[in-house]
Amino acid sequence: MVWDCAKNWNTLLYAGKRGRKRMFLSSAFLAALLLLSGCGKESGRKTGGTDHPPKEGSERITELSASESGSLIREESGGKEKPRTDFHLNEEPIAVNRGEQLTIGFSQIGAESDWRLASSASMEQVFTSDNGYNLIFSDGQQKQENQIKAIREFIGQDVDYIILDPMTEYGWDSSLQEAKDAGIPVIIVDREVKVEDENLYTVWAGSDFRLEGDRACAWLEAYLETQPGLKDSKIGIVDVQGTLDASAQIGRSDALLEAVKKHENWELLAVECGDFVQAKGREVMEQMLKEYGSRINVVYCENDNMAYGVLEALENAGMKAGTDLSSGEVLVISFDAARQGLEKTLQGEIAVDTECNPLYGPILSRIIMALEQGDELPKRNYFEEKQFSSLDTVSEAVVNDSSYPVVMLTEELILGREY
Repeated sequence: MVWDCAKNWNTLLYAGKRGRKRMFLSSAFLAALLLLSGCGKESGRKTGGTDHPPKEGSERITELSASESGSLIREESGGKEKPRTDFHLNEEPIAVNRGEQLTIGFSQIGAESDWRLASSASMEQVFTSDNGYNLIFSDGQQKQENQIKAIREFIGQDVDYIILDPMTEYGWDSSLQEAKDAGIPVIIVDREVKVEDENLYTVWAGSDFRLEGDRACAWLEAYLETQPGLKDSKIGIVDVQGTLDASAQIGRSDALLEAVKKHENWELLAVECGDFVQAKGREVMEQMLKEYGSRINVVYCENDNMAYGVLEALENAGMKAGTDLSSGEVLVISFDAARQGLEKTLQGEIAVDTECNPLYGPILSRIIMALEQGDELPKRNYFEEKQFSSLDTVSEAVVNDSSYPVVMLTEELILGREY
């Protein structure tokens, strides 16, 4: 019991501020803080609401407003992912409300897509002086070396927190070790990092890219089953991948590879990297059309911007994007669910668009406040996300015996979204 209290106190001391900056506290104040932290109690700490430990196998689908979308967090636990019911970051204010500002160093990958621009805007809207922050923003311009340089500059500037959206998963051990040695907590967001010591960063929060891919493939499987004559027909698929070794690319590509293995009539004709950008997506699609032509039935685009390029290439080749494969239309699958992507989904050019929510500014602010208060957060947290289509033939996507609803698009729904 005494050891548990000591661990909670050490967490409180470290959370968000480096030990060398801490003021010495009186023994009375220390005792009060220990009492408030719940040491010696069996019931556990509260986190903005009544504690309800998640039940094994529980499932929750929550309808959120546009401003709340993606704000709930799921925890990975025991090898299975399940919704948390005791950790409500979305119920906390996003303002720090403290006497001094917290300086945040944010290393962004770049500005390669509409999604990336929306994520940067979300950060800049939340991490303001009015909310108690001083944000130092660094654009990595699609280069890992620029992000590593930014981390080291943040360390030199003695920031309170570093937020990293990593270009790729590997190659971060040295710079993160330097941040740890300096006593600066690092929060990884969106894409993941693979390091030998996971204690080099404090927490990760982002999308479950593999689940996104699994949901897209489950939708395709369900759609083909509704089409007479297509269930057992040969289906030619091409994959326009994102930046290689990025978490989004790995998760979505792996999902497609696994799905192809499960369906004897699905044939993966080609896999080409489009780097998550529109022009490259058009370029690689033009190459694949020259080689495979009418054999291509499905284009699996790993983000919206590449899908826009694919649609341009199809149009230039005199081919039509749609869902009537028997008449030669090409079915386009996409990810992100940005506004333009959803508009093209409503028009039927994109068959299904699986959400990857970029509005993580409020989430990160609440994570920082939780750390400032000494809360012990899960190491890995997933945003809950949706899936959209204008087709009413598939109402849900089933992945590993879990059902995920497919939201039917309307113009009103698109207009109500924030990005």
